[in-house]
Amino acid sequence: MLTCAYAGLTGVSGRVFAAKRAPRVVFLNPGEAVQRGTGQHWQLVSRFMAMAAQTFDMQLEVLYAERDHLLMQRQAEEVARRTDAPDYVIIVNEKMAAQQMLKTLARSPAKVLLIHNDLTPEQRHAVGNERELIPNWIGTVTANAERAGYRLMQFLYQQLGQHGAQVIGITGDPSTPVSLERAAGVADFLFHASNTHTCQLVFSDWSYADSDQKARVLLARYPDANVIWAANDAMALGALNAVKARNARVLVGGMGALQEALARVADGGLAAMMAGDYFLGAWAMVLLHDHNQGNDFAANGGLRQKLDFLTVIHRENAASYADLVFRSGAVLDFGQYSKTRSPRPGPYDFNLHYLLDTASRVS
Repeated sequence: MLTCAYAGLTGVSGRVFAAKRAPRVVFLNPGEAVQRGTGQHWQLVSRFMAMAAQTFDMQLEVLYAERDHLLMQRQAEEVARRTDAPDYVIIVNEKMAAQQMLKTLARSPAKVLLIHNDLTPEQRHAVGNERELIPNWIGTVTANAERAGYRLMQFLYQQLGQHGAQVIGITGDPSTPVSLERAAGVADFLFHASNTHTCQLVFSDWSYADSDQKARVLLARYPDANVIWAANDAMALGALNAVKARNARVLVGGMGALQEALARVADGGLAAMMAGDYFLGAWAMVLLHDHNQGNDFAANGGLRQKLDFLTVIHRENAASYADLVFRSGAVLDFGQYSKTRSPRPGPYDFNLHYLLDTASRVS
């Protein structure tokens, strides 16, 4: 846990005034504390949240659920029982667990922010929307997964030149909203582009092995396919392995941009990755910092913030992106996104280029 100590401030009369206590945030992280084969995504979310917490002098406590939604529920119960409650709790609708966690945390004075996976329409019908039946649920922050899917397919389509796109899609499980949204964005681009055809879209369990197996079957079924897109790093790498095994001429792109996938983009194996999902927790910390300072994010983009910040990483920029984001001791300035620190009208602008340009200047 990050802790920040504050000394008293002495006024001109000699009296000592207590400095404002650093806001405390608990993040109920659905992933694993140590990498065990499911990827680094959730560890990176915590890493960049910690950087943002340092930027804003906030205290961050991360509780890992180890991919166990029942443990995540128990952690929510424990936080709700705390007599010394945190100021904020950040949760994720992993395995549809957020509905019950919101009900549990409604007993706490802590304010709750939902990130990454929104509630489904059925869940919202049951618990209402932000600041309604559950008043301390103050907002939801997600990446615009549809725009990410659209932008990925747009880039892959452009790489084909005059050739039409014969597309195989491998997305995650159908119960995860972000899985369906990424597929919807791809479908939207293909619907409006000329000379395109979706061979088949299949669901996977987000793993390398399942994607590899499914891609082999689909490549045999659709020998004219020239594009495969996948909804995360592991599945993109699995599909790439299937393409290599078949010695097929197929562009493979995906979403996530962890280090192994970025290395395959840099060496030309993968055509592109959509990057930045792991910054979503840091963006949440920006919003909570401003909220704690009296600048309610609801007035700047609404209670449900769907952020369009994911960017295409390709062979020309993969190495520099990986160096800036993943190198040891990298300094990333999240303060520039705060409306408290940099007041400006309109919705929040979490363009990744600002972050990367700043990191480049301070390196």
